[in-house]
Amino acid sequence: MLICPQCHAENPNNSEMCQHCGTSLTHQSCPQCHREAPLDVASCPGCGALIGTTWQVIIAQILSNSEKESSSQATQDIEENLTPECVTLYGDYLDPGQRYRLLARNEETSLYAINNAPFRQCYQGQVLDCQPLQKSVLEVLFADSSQLFAETLDLMASSPEELPLSPWQQMGIPNLASPYFTLKDFSPTIPKVHDAWLEEDREVILLPNRSEWQKLSDLLIHQPLPTLQRIYWLNEILTLWKALSAVHCCQSLLIDHNLRVDEDQSLGLQQLYQDSPENPPSLQDLGKLWQQWLTQSQYCFPEGLIGLVDQLATGKLDNLAQLRLELQDLAEAQQNEPEAEPKAKADAVLEFSETFPEFEEFQGEPIEDSLEDSLLHSEPLDNTGELATDVLPMEVLSVSECGMTDRGRVRPHNEDYFQMKSQIQTEYNNHGKKVCHRGLYIVCDGMGGHAAGEVASKMAVESLKQFFAQHWKDQFPNHETLLKGILLANQTLYQVNQDNSTAGSGRMGTTLVMALVENTKVAIAHVGDSRAYRITRQGGLEQLTVDHEVGQKAIQHGVEPEIAYARPDAYQLTQALGPHDNSCIQPDIRFLDVQEDTLFLLCSDGLSDHDLVENHWETYLSPLLSSKNNIDPGLNKLMTFANRHNGHDNITGILLRIKVQPQISLENW
Repeated sequence: MLICPQCHAENPNNSEMCQHCGTSLTHQSCPQCHREAPLDVASCPGCGALIGTTWQVIIAQILSNSEKESSSQATQDIEENLTPECVTLYGDYLDPGQRYRLLARNEETSLYAINNAPFRQCYQGQVLDCQPLQKSVLEVLFADSSQLFAETLDLMASSPEELPLSPWQQMGIPNLASPYFTLKDFSPTIPKVHDAWLEEDREVILLPNRSEWQKLSDLLIHQPLPTLQRIYWLNEILTLWKALSAVHCCQSLLIDHNLRVDEDQSLGLQQLYQDSPENPPSLQDLGKLWQQWLTQSQYCFPEGLIGLVDQLATGKLDNLAQLRLELQDLAEAQQNEPEAEPKAKADAVLEFSETFPEFEEFQGEPIEDSLEDSLLHSEPLDNTGELATDVLPMEVLSVSECGMTDRGRVRPHNEDYFQMKSQIQTEYNNHGKKVCHRGLYIVCDGMGGHAAGEVASKMAVESLKQFFAQHWKDQFPNHETLLKGILLANQTLYQVNQDNSTAGSGRMGTTLVMALVENTKVAIAHVGDSRAYRITRQGGLEQLTVDHEVGQKAIQHGVEPEIAYARPDAYQLTQALGPHDNSCIQPDIRFLDVQEDTLFLLCSDGLSDHDLVENHWETYLSPLLSSKNNIDPGLNKLMTFANRHNGHDNITGILLRIKVQPQISLENW
């Protein structure tokens, strides 16, 4: 069966188009030049961009007894620059079915030798999947033997000594793949095996190709990252150390190029390296690697962290639990300390001022504003000259809106999706101008890998748009209607995940922040960490949403914010649309009345990260309350600024400015 890349429906093997959505099952579109190319080519014939589906392959030749003796004398140097000896393949293909074609690493060889596992000669390379829409042999095997697979994993977890000599061989799966299955709950940090098989004295496994991911060491050494981000990654490594020690693969954390970071700044391993039985790795070895990173880094680390790493590298600290407690204490202390500045800060500031000289105009409101602003925003007075306690009902005077999105400086794809749909009707008569406004504004931030993230965010937006087109006719939607629409969007994504049998962090999902506006009535709803803000002259900046994340949940249970956000998982989402069924979704919904000129901002976390809005709203947002300033270039400047400071993520923002005036009945004219 062919699995449609768009709707994931199954199609007969001879299908050229998906029978459900019409997507081509033989060709793909190049994301660079949009030229159509067959699925079994690695590069676009037009622009040369890599468009094929590639995998990392590991081939393990099982050694004879004499070869094992010589192998035991080898060191743990990973890349030996050896050319592979006789590895019998199928021409340019890895398998007899000619699905996986070897890609040349250089002009000489497609494979290179690595010391991946004791008593095996291992080779590594990349292959092109020439049949990417077909299920892998491993997927089919698991589907046919799911009960046996589950029982094997349970037995490994409970009574490993009772396992038969080669349990995986009974299922036709290499032992080399065993630790990946055992640690499946750590996916995607530990890669998921795409395919695996046995051939006489050879084991073959295919893993996701993470060669384009950034090296963790490059970020730690060359990037001006927040110290808490660095501490978080180190703690993640310690968490993996404990898990990998159970399957004797701690060596995986000592290979510098094996530690990678994806587009979401999440830690991931390229592959698992098995420990040497004669010389297993220790925490001191890990400390020496960390010490190397700190020494080479261009940016400052806290003295406490430097001292901790020194203790680890010299063997003075060799208890994993104690080490994690020390890191936790450092994270808590860091909450109250200013972040160390990059050494090149002065150059960065100079470059910033030269690049954006026009920011000077945003240094505050002019002394004299338009007549419209000065009249409408003076406080109503009663006949004693004191502030009136009863505020006049307000009506809309004007509405301005704009939205923008940017993939950021790091990520190759944009998983954010936004949509604005509004109706603005203006009526002029003898008594002046009357504006009626109705609008739906949505920002979603997808997750689950770039393809799944893009699908999830767009799917959620489309579901909500269709729902409110049917259920928002006359009356402004109430709480029950909003909840129903959000749960429907969640169920739509959840069902796709169920149909695709995805699990864990591989399940696609999305955050949501949404505003429904009808004249001066506003409803705000959100799930996840995408945010809504409002800015007014009297109230300043107000965050209208509370992030659905572990840190905020701890605060709501009485934990001090400093302690709550010292947790390594403080920013992990507690809910999102798609991964779980409706019983796990509890969106926050609130209703507002616009009583003064208001600027609303809906944004993904790529814009709001690092308190960017809180620290800079007076420069970039407050001036946009005035009718003098066009919100389109204003949002563009905010997005540009965010891209410089938060460019690690996709960035999306919607601005909605509602200007109001006192509602005066016709009888008063």
